[in-house]
Amino acid sequence: MKTSYLAGARQSGVALVVALLFLLIVTILSVTAARNSSLSLQMSGNMQDASSSFQAAETGIFGALALAGTGATDPFNGTSTEAPFDGLSPSPLDALNDPNSVSADITLTALDRSCPRPRRSNTQGSSEGTYACDYYRIDAEHEAELRARTRVSLGVVKTVLASQ
Repeated sequence: MKTSYLAGARQSGVALVVALLFLLIVTILSVTAARNSSLSLQMSGNMQDASSSFQAAETGIFGALALAGTGATDPFNGTSTEAPFDGLSPSPLDALNDPNSVSADITLTALDRSCPRPRRSNTQGSSEGTYACDYYRIDAEHEAELRARTRVSLGVVKTVLASQ
């Protein structure tokens, strides 16, 4: 009878070791899954911030384009302009959550230059020499402190009557 008692004691010890190893494996798997979930959540938040920042910077570009041909507030009047939205009410950026986080600069790169037009074989009725082009670069930047920053640039060509 003593032999069967010793055999049962050995099996209980092996079961305890197997249970502890199984518990260790399950713990490692759950810690890894929690860490992966946390990293995935952080990555999706960063992607959302980057997308939102890009859209806000694009709003700055399109807001500057919306001011073209508006008379006194037209930033495309042959000069360079920093902060074209200052003093405007309503501003093209009012729809943004934080309109002050977007800055736009309009830089005149060339004045009264030839326009990119296709050549025609028939020169009758040509407007060559009548029109010139002003070339601008619009730089819009959005910055959300400690979250995202995006800079978008766009080239703009404005056709004007040539100075003679």
